[in-house]
Amino acid sequence: MKENRGDTMTADVDFSVRSYNEQDWDSVVQLYKKLIKNEEDVIYWWPGPEHTWEDVHCLFNNKSMIAKGQVQVINMISEDYQGDANHLIYLNIKVDPDWENDKEVRDILYERLLQRAKLLKSKLPPQYPAKLCVGNYATEIKENAYFESKGFKHFESLYWMHMEADKSLPSSNFKLTSVDIKHWDIDTCEEEIKYLQAENEIWPENPTGLERLREYKSKPYWTSITAFHNEEIIGSVMAWKETDESIGTIENVFVKPDWRKRGLASHLIIEGIRHLQDCNLKQVQLLVETKNESALKLYQSIGFEIEKEEKRFWIDI
Repeated sequence: MKENRGDTMTADVDFSVRSYNEQDWDSVVQLYKKLIKNEEDVIYWWPGPEHTWEDVHCLFNNKSMIAKGQVQVINMISEDYQGDANHLIYLNIKVDPDWENDKEVRDILYERLLQRAKLLKSKLPPQYPAKLCVGNYATEIKENAYFESKGFKHFESLYWMHMEADKSLPSSNFKLTSVDIKHWDIDTCEEEIKYLQAENEIWPENPTGLERLREYKSKPYWTSITAFHNEEIIGSVMAWKETDESIGTIENVFVKPDWRKRGLASHLIIEGIRHLQDCNLKQVQLLVETKNESALKLYQSIGFEIEKEEKRFWIDI
């Protein structure tokens, strides 16, 4: 029996959906290859460790994978946090280009992931609200339109910026001898709390939280380059290698207001890049809000270039 589903005529439609298992890896890779051949740039989540596989759902037609979706708590607000903030749960859905006009395919995965997100929310500290979020490149027009049709509202846009790791770097003009800058392992619970308290002053509505901090620390070649004045944290940057890629990431760049416009941010970023150069990586990347003109100019002055734009949307759950 044939059915007309969107713009595609298909035969013997027999959908089934289940959680990911290791036998699905080749199908996941093939789905990615079809997507980048069709669109070149897509935000594609790879299945993580086995304990997360319940959050990865695969949709099959006649035993062939035609779509994959994942959901993950990206930002959990700790119970002792003093401030207004949201838990952030992100999802990602990708559909085989041959099925991209079939709304039912996305609907099946979305409903499964929505229920899974609600279950994850039920395990988070209940005093904070939760947002279900999605991020896709601006060029992923059909994906973004689908989520807007589900009531998701645009809340931020980000530029992905990159530079070649072997690019020559500008010299730093930061001269204050009273500031101690060092690679800081943030080893103890007391040091983790000290770091998070300093960072929360900068991003009170989007704190990193202990769980995400420890996730960052588990990344290959992770380091924190942190500036202290009289043992107080006044600025910091993190750097690490992306798993299974020759790409380094610069993340969580901040300088406290009283210490800005002195060249400290540039100095910290350059030190982070040098760390990644020592790791023999090919590229360095970072994310910046499109409306943050001062940060954008800073990164461009160091040598970063805008590569692509990501749009993010959310709903309350």
